[in-house]
Amino acid sequence: LGELKSVKWNEFRLLDLFYYKRGNQNNMNSLSAGNDMLISAKNINNGLKGFYSSNNLRKGLYQGNCITLNNDGDGGVGLAYYQPYKFLLDTHVYALYPKTKISKYTMIYISQTLSKQRICFSHGYSINQERLKKLKIMLPINEQGNPNYDYMEQYGKQIMLQKYQQYLNYISARTL
Repeated sequence: LGELKSVKWNEFRLLDLFYYKRGNQNNMNSLSAGNDMLISAKNINNGLKGFYSSNNLRKGLYQGNCITLNNDGDGGVGLAYYQPYKFLLDTHVYALYPKTKISKYTMIYISQTLSKQRICFSHGYSINQERLKKLKIMLPINEQGNPNYDYMEQYGKQIMLQKYQQYLNYISARTL
């Protein structure tokens, strides 16, 4: 993995890289306890509000392997999370699906890049559809000037391995 200073970067419109769907769960009282994750505009727990079952057949599950982006909410607007599994989605959240096949590590990388921009938004300044269409992110690029998804994946894996090693060192030190 190359040094960060040797990596070239460029800005991309988010919607040039992703399709989006807005959440459709707007009446939380109509939901009953169940096995499906409900992702809402929370600022903790990867956006997980709880486990429910939708009583409305028109408001089904969203496919996993995507990024959710909080478009509104008190304290959570602008946060992005990788979602590996199917889920129900609150109306205050967008689901972003990549236009090209990318790995979960790349999506985690991009979700962190998106979350860094959350300071631009607040409860009174949400990510509406017009702002979403204009939203740009800085990403590393390859020699052709396209997003360097391989670099993002390798970088994400390297960070995960470092964290795993820290956890193992911690556990090892506590068992002595």
